[in-house]
Amino acid sequence: MEIITSRNNKTIIEASKLKDKKHRERTGLYCFEGRKLFEEALLSGIGITAVFVRRDRYAENKILLDRTDATIYTVSESVYEKLTEDKAPDGIFAVAKKPEGFPEIKGRCFILSEVRDPGNIGTCIRSARAFGIDTLILHNCADTYSPKVIRSTMGAFFRQNMICTEDISSILLTLTDKGYRILPTALSSKSISLVDIEINEKTVFIVGNEGHGISQSILECCRESVIIPMKGDTESLNASVAASLLMWEMSK
Repeated sequence: MEIITSRNNKTIIEASKLKDKKHRERTGLYCFEGRKLFEEALLSGIGITAVFVRRDRYAENKILLDRTDATIYTVSESVYEKLTEDKAPDGIFAVAKKPEGFPEIKGRCFILSEVRDPGNIGTCIRSARAFGIDTLILHNCADTYSPKVIRSTMGAFFRQNMICTEDISSILLTLTDKGYRILPTALSSKSISLVDIEINEKTVFIVGNEGHGISQSILECCRESVIIPMKGDTESLNASVAASLLMWEMSK
């Protein structure tokens, strides 16, 4: 265990930079914060490389910290403030390696396209894990390694199989070749109501951007689309609400 008391310490500066996407991409590392997420990461076998613990919180977390082989640093409250983005921090900030390789497309799949809000992404990841989505595909979405995304997943981030891609055409082609039925959520002449669709393990729904929905290029690649029937005068649902509802239907 090492002790750090300076906010200008190189290790602290590097860890703090991981809150920025460019630094995460450059280093292949990411960060997350909180006792709950740290415990979930340990249970999931995540490759944690370093843990920064506020010194007044070390004793209460010692049993948990003893379970990791990562380097542990105790830091002063002032130093921890440079790391944290939490208004009520638990006093645990961890750094981990991003997994290598490209995950396999398998089982029940769901696609999010250009969903930009970190909170929506986090909620969708959490719902995907809750409702048995085997592969969550994220096309041009908010960075899944953002601390805000990870925090809102409540640990599901570490267990959910996810594919992040900019090349949605190849993904759609692969899914089609595997026999999947692809249904973007959109209102058009080829739309089918959700209540009239027979959902099985080869059904894939796509939920699009919070503002402009699904791109025309994706719609042109699909033979049909789906609409969620609603009552009242609400025109649309929040992206994470729509995705969670569809995932729940897939889990039946």
